[in-house]
Amino acid sequence: MGREMIIARLDKVLEEVKALTLEEKRRLREKLEELLAETGPQMTEQEFEQWLLERGIISRIPPPITDFTPYKNRKPIKVKGKPVSEFLLEERR
Repeated sequence: MGREMIIARLDKVLEEVKALTLEEKRRLREKLEELLAETGPQMTEQEFEQWLLERGIISRIPPPITDFTPYKNRKPIKVKGKPVSEFLLEERR
């Protein structure tokens, strides 16, 4: 199913949801929460990396890091301005 078709279906469902009563919306939310809580089979990290590779999101699967020596003495650098988290929150508004 194409992305446009999925978006069109979702838009149609959202329009129908707007027409529901408050009680119907509550029942729908409960059912959606139940469905979202159900977990199906999860991908392993290796399966996920392969999935990313097959879709061209990554160009290669890097080998796992086994030598952590370069990271032992890392020190954060000082930067001017707002913390990144604060900047991102402002940008989302």
